[in-house]
Amino acid sequence: MQLRSQPESAADFHMALANCLSRQPDVGLGKFLLDWALDPPSPFDPHGRRRLKRGFVLVVLAAAGIAETFVYFNFF
Repeated sequence: MQLRSQPESAADFHMALANCLSRQPDVGLGKFLLDWALDPPSPFDPHGRRRLKRGFVLVVLAAAGIAETFVYFNFF
């Protein structure tokens, strides 16, 4: 049984961690945000287009309306 060598510096550790996470595409902030904003992928069409969730669209439109109202009443 061969033991893995331990990273010597912070840069080596960062590279080892980045390599480990790149082999696991289901882990990460980007995956979390996409799953939060988009409908789940179809198991029958894994390359099909994913649509935006209705709740996410509602939140974005409400936030845009609030920001637009803030800008309008404070700057014009």
